[in-house]
Formats: sequence, C-alpha cells, structure tokens
Amino acid sequence: MSSKIRIVSDLHIGHKASVIESLEALRPLAEGVDWLIFNGDTLELKYGDLDIEHYDAGEQRRQFEKEAESWDCEVTLITGNHDPEISEIHSLSILNDQVFITHGDGLFREIAPWSSNIENLKTCTEHIDPQATGQSLEDMHSYLQQHKDATLKAHKLDKVYNPTLWGKFKIFLHQAWPPSTPFRILRCWREVPDRAVSLTSRFSLAPKFIVLGHTHKPGIWKRGEQTIINLGSYFPWPGALCIDIEDTTLSIRKIQKRRDSISIGACRRSFEIENEGELLKAMPYKVGNDA
Repeated sequence: MSSKIRIVSDLHIGHKASVIESLEALRPLAEGVDWLIFNGDTLELKYGDLDIEHYDAGEQRRQFEKEAESWDCEVTLITGNHDPEISEIHSLSILNDQVFITHGDGLFREIAPWSSNIENLKTCTEHIDPQATGQSLEDMHSYLQQHKDATLKAHKLDKVYNPTLWGKFKIFLHQAWPPSTPFRILRCWREVPDRAVSLTSRFSLAPKFIVLGHTHKPGIWKRGEQTIINLGSYFPWPGALCIDIEDTTLSIRKIQKRRDSISIGACRRSFEIENEGELLKAMPYKVGNDA
C-alpha cells in the first residue's frame, strides 16, 4: 500500500470566524492519510479579539493533541503567526527538497501588513532585514524565528478583548481601519508568489513546489519552474485547498467547508513528482511530543 501525505493550513481553531467549532470536525482531514501536516495558524493564542474569559489557549491545545492522538496518522504542526510557539518547526522541506512548506508570515517584514495591529508589528520587526540571505534550512529557521519572536512581542501590545457590545463594536472599527486595509490585502495577495520565490532563492533553496497559507487567498501560480500554492483558510471566505501527495502525484484538492463540517472535494490540479519510495522519511514532530 502506498503512503500518503496531506497538507492543510490556517484552520484557526478557536477564532470566532473559523468554520470549525468542534475538534471532531477535523477527522475527515486525517482519514486515509499517513502524515498530516498543518501549515500554521492551526490554533489561536490570546489575541485582542479573543474573549480570554471563555477561551483557554492552553486547554484548546491539550484538547487538540488528545484528538490528534486518536487519528491513525502522524501529525506535524508548523508554526504560524497565530500560533508561533505551537512547535519549533517553522518550515519543512520534503521529498528530497522538491516541496518546501512554510506558513508565509516570513514573506513580509511586518508579518501581516493588513493587520489592525500593524503599528505594533512595524515597531517589533524594524530590526528584521527583508533581504536577508542564507545557505541552509538552518539559516532559514533562524530568519523565520525572528518573525515568530516579533509576533509574540506585538501580541503583548495588542488591546485586551472587551466582551461587551461596545467592546465588540470597537474591535470592528479597529479591524476595519484604516480605509486602505482592503487595498493592502489585495497588494499582499498579488505579491505572494514572487515573494515566495525570493525567499527560497535567498536561502539557496530551489523547490519545485512552495506551499503557503497566511494570506487566506487560495491559489496556484507558476513562476518559471516553480509552482506556488496557497492553501487558503477555514474562514467562510474565500476558500480552502489541501495537498495530497501519493506515489508520484501531487494533487491539489478543494476543501468543502460548512459550519463545523469538512470534506475533501474535487481535484483542482495535479502534478508529477519524483518519489523514491520514501514519502514518510524525516517526519520531525508528532503532535503531543516535546520536540
């Protein structure tokens, strides 16, 4: 029987906009899979738009790990900007470096240029060199670690959630301001493919496939010999994709998502990939371990 890898991203479990309300809804993602990779922003930490009186991030993680341990597959958690300490893994390079996976917050110096917390993010990332270079995955890890550290600092400066109606209204105003926010989002969507190619090139990587999340805009782009894939998010809009790798085929599939219901949909695109029969080699982290 052949092995199968699945990659998903940006579930945002615990966020009020996520379609996932119960952890049991995740089970279709793990069915028939040997290795399930979550590419960042899997769980929410304590943010200014989270009611910390009714949301315990530590308990949410423990419940997630308990659920994942019941699945018949290995699970790897890559960090995102909403869960920068969920593991020590900021990126993965698999299948003899053909596939490079990272959340995408390292594409932007300010991490999330569209964020309502942008001023704090700018302050906390001013030391990061957006044109930094390196020679290895270790150098890449160190570079991405700067973004994780800055994210944690910026989070501490964000406003505390106010559960009153007025507090929720202020959050809406905070997130909707300034009026330029939609244009910043569109600009980031447009820049993602080229930024992804630049990031891997600057750190001496040449993957055939670059897998991202972060911006919540699903898509597939070609840049020369490289294919950039954004897996979207589990918010109601604009959509979500997953990647399945089996035998010599990398398939990009649509995720059918409704409130607390997930299913794997039709194949959008498929690509041939070299496979020497070691799909599951170098699984670095099983959920629940201390790695």
